[in-house]
Amino acid sequence: MTEQIPAPPDPKWRRLPQERPQQILEAALSVFSEHGIAAAKLEEIAARAGVSKGTIYLYFQSKEELFKEVVRQTVVPLIARGDDVLARGTPTEQLENYLAHQWRSFERVQSEGWIRLVLLELHKYPDLAEFHRTEVVERSNRVLGDIVRRGVESGEFRAVEPEAAVSMIKALILMHVLWTGKHASTSRLGNKPREQVLREIIDFALHALRVPGTDTPARGSGAPTT
Repeated sequence: MTEQIPAPPDPKWRRLPQERPQQILEAALSVFSEHGIAAAKLEEIAARAGVSKGTIYLYFQSKEELFKEVVRQTVVPLIARGDDVLARGTPTEQLENYLAHQWRSFERVQSEGWIRLVLLELHKYPDLAEFHRTEVVERSNRVLGDIVRRGVESGEFRAVEPEAAVSMIKALILMHVLWTGKHASTSRLGNKPREQVLREIIDFALHALRVPGTDTPARGSGAPTT
């Protein structure tokens, strides 16, 4: 009896045409995160997506337009889901939920490289930097700023300047993503359970914001101090 050899799975380039833009975007996110904007090659993006370089131009006019669409399709939806934290709870609960959402959004493999790109390279591309600021940074900051402002108005938080608090809190969580990533030089932080790091970030942020004398542990806290 002749052995039946199973047919190999369809390669990426045999998938339906309507699937190709998403394949290209996923490949682009990986390549941008690994190499940055300047070093990202459309040939590598095409190879990872299983399409020809020419196919990319059927959907995206340039590498810059491809970058913008990656932002629209991958980063902006995460922020949109973060808007939900404003719908319920006290300012303290909203801040906890906001930070938890942000931290878990950065669980993606590409997050560490993407943050390095945004912090260290994006300024070299003024149009892309402005696009990212408008689509991502301002929206995320507005959500966090509204939480802080509401806490100040209710007396739950001390009288801090919301914009300053936003800058401090965002720096706190973004740098921890870099410090706990696989390429981090601070291996001590990288070896901590991620949930513990999240609890420590939340505790620190709330301690900085609360009115002196009213500080209480965040929900789910209790991790040892470092």
